[in-house]
Formats: sequence, C-alpha cells, structure tokens
Amino acid sequence: MKHVRFWLPLALTAIVYLGVNTGRGVIDYDEGYYAQPALRMAEVGDWITPYADGVRFLEKPPLLYWVTAASFKALGVGESALRLPTALAVVALAGVVTLTARLVVAPFAAALAGLSAAFSVGTFLFTRETLHDVWLVLFLAVAMYAFLKWRLTPSRPLGAALLFYAALAGGVMCKSLVGLAFPLGVALLFFLWNRELPAWRTLHLLPGLLLFLLLAVPWHWLAAVHNEGFLDFFFVKEQFLRFLGRREPPVLWSVPVVNFWALVLVWFFPWIAFVPAAFAGARQADGESGGSTRLLRRLAVAWLAVVLGFFTFSARLEHYAFPALPAFALLVALAFDRVAKARDGGGGACHPAEGRSGKALAWGYRALAAAGVLALVFGVAAAVWLSSGDALPANSAGPADRLAENDFSIMAEMPPEVVRGLLAPAAATVAALAAGFPLALFFFSGWRDGKGRWRGKAAALTVVAVMALVCAMAHWSLVVCEDLISSKGFGLALAAQARPGDRLVVVGDYESANSLNFYQPLRVEVVEGTAYALLPGLRYPDAPPVLMASDEFKKLWASASRVFVLLPEARRKELTPDGVTITRRLHRVLVKNR
Repeated sequence: MKHVRFWLPLALTAIVYLGVNTGRGVIDYDEGYYAQPALRMAEVGDWITPYADGVRFLEKPPLLYWVTAASFKALGVGESALRLPTALAVVALAGVVTLTARLVVAPFAAALAGLSAAFSVGTFLFTRETLHDVWLVLFLAVAMYAFLKWRLTPSRPLGAALLFYAALAGGVMCKSLVGLAFPLGVALLFFLWNRELPAWRTLHLLPGLLLFLLLAVPWHWLAAVHNEGFLDFFFVKEQFLRFLGRREPPVLWSVPVVNFWALVLVWFFPWIAFVPAAFAGARQADGESGGSTRLLRRLAVAWLAVVLGFFTFSARLEHYAFPALPAFALLVALAFDRVAKARDGGGGACHPAEGRSGKALAWGYRALAAAGVLALVFGVAAAVWLSSGDALPANSAGPADRLAENDFSIMAEMPPEVVRGLLAPAAATVAALAAGFPLALFFFSGWRDGKGRWRGKAAALTVVAVMALVCAMAHWSLVVCEDLISSKGFGLALAAQARPGDRLVVVGDYESANSLNFYQPLRVEVVEGTAYALLPGLRYPDAPPVLMASDEFKKLWASASRVFVLLPEARRKELTPDGVTITRRLHRVLVKNR
C-alpha cells in the first residue's frame, strides 16, 4: 500500500500533464524564444551557443535547450516533443516533493504533498509553456530533499550531500546563479533558525565542490571561449545588474510587490486553504514526532522566506513565485498528517488529540466549499449578464504591444469571438468547483463524525479530482485562444509556400510573432518594432540583420523578391502594391507581394 501511495501522485500527474501536452500552438514571446535554440541544436549539433532567429541568445543556461533538443532527436520536431520534457519535469517534481514529505509524515499525507504541488493553479499555468522555471523548481526541490535527508540522518551521509551539490549544479545550469542562491539561502536560514553550526567535515565540502564544478563549469567555459564578452553579459549584466535594476537593455516590466504577494494565494489554490492547519497545534505535534515535523515545517518556511523575499527586492513577474509552491505543499502534508494520526490514535471518532489542527483543516474545507458556491453564484450572474447580448466587447482587437505585457495581461485584450469560445470551459470549471468542493466537505465532515476512515482520503482526492478537471479546462481555454497567443496558423501557411530566397517581415515587435520560427524555415525580420531579447546578440559582428527601417521595407516590398509580411489587419491598406492575402487570424493578416 505504501508503494501505491508513492506512485499515486506520479501516475495522476502523468495522466493529466501528458494528456494535455499537445494540441496547442507554440506561444509567442517566451516559448517562441526558448523553442528555437533547442530546434537549432537538434538540427545543427552546436550544443554550446544558443541561437534564436539566427542571433546569439545567451540570456539563459542551456539545460532546457539540451533536454528539448534530445526530445526532438528522439521523437521528431513537434509540439509534443517540445513540451514533453516540461511535463516529465512536473511528474518528477511531484515525486520529489512526495519523497521529501515521506521523510517525516505518513505515506498518504506525503502523497498529498506531491499532488498539491502538481495540482495547484500556479504549477499548471506556469508549465503550459516551455520555460526554464520548472527545472529550477525541480532542482530546488531535489536539493531540499537531499538537505532534509542529510539533516535527519545522524551520520550526515555523503550520498545525500552529493545529491545536494549535484542539484546546485542543475539549478545553475537551468537558471544560473539563482539556482545556487535559493538552496544555499534556505539551508543557511534553516541553520540560523535552529541555531545550528554543522561540523565542516559533515558538509563533505571537497567532494561536493568538485562534483559541482565538474557539472557546472564546462559549459560556461566553452561558452566564454566561443562568445566574446559572454562572462560579462551573462553574470554581470544578466544576474547582478538585473537584480539591482540596472540591466541594459533595462527590464521593461515588474509586477508590484503587493500584487506579487497577493497572487501567491491564487497560485497555490485550492491547497492554500489547508496551510494554516500546518501551524495549528504545531507545538504538541512537534513533541509527539520527536522534532522531525518541526524541522520539516522550518525548512518549508525558510524555503518560502528565501524565494518570496528575494523577489520582493528584485524585478518580478507572476510566475517567479513558482519556486515557492513546493514549500507550501510540504506544509499541506504536515496539516493532513497531524489530523490523520490523531484520528487513527483515537479509534476513528473525534479525538481530543486532533485539537486545533483538525478544526483548522475543517475550516479549510469549509472555505473551499464556500468558494465553490461563490463560483456558482458569479457564474450564473455572468451567464445572465452575457445573455443580454451587449456584454461582450465590440472593438477589442487583441494585444497592441507584447513588450508591455505581464504574464496574463493579454487576457484584457481578448476579442469577442475568443471570449465566446471560452464560455464552455468556464462553465465546466464553475460546475467542477461548485459540485466538487462541497462534496469534499461532505466527505471530510463524515470522516470527523467517525463514519468511515475512507472518507478522509476521499475528501482530499476529491479536491485533486476537481483540480484535474480545472487543468483540463485551462488547456481547452488555451486551445481556444491559440490565434491570440500564437502565430502557428501563419507559420503553417508560410511553411506551405515558402521557398529559399523568400523574405519574411513582421510589422511590430518580433516577440509578437516569434513562434513563426518554429513552424517555417524563413528567418524573421522586423520593421516598426524591436526584437528586445535579441538586442545583446545583435551586437555581435556576425549577427544577421533583423531590424529593418521603414524605407528599406518599402523598397523590399516593391522589389522583384518574393516577400511575406505579417501585420495588423488595420494596416493592410498601407501596402503598396497591395499584394495577395494568404490568411487572416483575428486581428492580423499574412500577405505576400507576388
């Protein structure tokens, strides 16, 4: 049964995350950028220098590109192969969080830790694109597992220490210095909190440092050899100056601190409702466990403090809270473990030892049930409002400037036809919340009344089932929004017509259409816009021309060369000659001059 409980979070996570792994276009901007180096590595075999649109793209370390290129090599180039490593990383994350919790709590509570880490709003939304962040979160979780195992074992084993140092190297290879700062910061804060000063010999510094250097240094050295000025750009400008807000080109956006902290509650929904129960009755629980629960709780809190504290003082986007979510999951495990052990010790009825932790857990279920009822009320009200016929926006034409957006600001620019397409998944989401969360409360209340041990597990698994359905609806919503967030339709149309020697120009920022590079062979050129993330790479003397002046474009469009241009449909009449329309998607149109 213990093995079943360990495999439960892995199996359920794999079913959901692999099940929604395809059927969606590559998303413009971040995913459009990060898919390209992997694609080139698989095709050309240069595993040292990442490129995007033919330009050096040295902002991030290469681990994401390596695993994605390997996926392309194994499965062929496609959206499924592109996103498979990310999906598998989430499955691995669920497993690592489960193993970490199992060092202290009972198997089912540990399984809930893995499930809550995987089936929270933030984890799902932040892994819908191919991004570096999930790998940072995974290696941070591995480092924390190794650290806790090392701390709980009196002999301070070498194996756990080496795993910690290897995870440090993994973090550096996927997200650079922050992959080093987070786990070391958590360990340091943990030691300070516990007033511990570990013996140097127990830290296994020499073999650990050698392992770290062996894993982390070679690529950085080779990248410096192949790319002049790499070390200054990569470490000074992209790490230290970025943190200090002095990066050039400057960071264009940052979520306000208050919004960032408030949204953390959303990203760990619905499990955030159970986090207070991890602290209710904590002193008694710590005494009964011999202090191991106290260590796990302090590790989780130190984890939260380091991650969220770091981004309180640095520029931040919504998804930068992602590395904190596994720490919340460990607190969820403590909450459920305390109540389950008290109930088992009391013979199944409401036992006095359950105390405040059981009440806090009950209030968590009540809060979720209330949220389900509110979702139903607002859903019905929205349906009535929309049925009036005048509720949808009449003139929204989609995003005007991708460089001005945060992670989810595009939601404010949705055309009415996209909004209408989202009504069905929204209705299904409301139905799941309205039915599932009260059902979970029903099971939990019956369990507290001694009506069956299975009801306690059924309550928690009902919350998991609700979130699995919500994840499926979020995937459906992204499919509906494909033409708004991706240039896939234009890329496929280009792939059917493009020939060697043709030119492709995007009117506006490159980031508004950089997923084109994934679907068709032409290099993208930009007029009346910029290619923000490519600016450092464009300074190299061998960089191809990407940014084009308006006069240059007009001459090219009127020349004998065959030119494709992607532009807002409102500007279609500005082309001279007017050209031939290939395809329209929402607010944009693809045209060729001959």
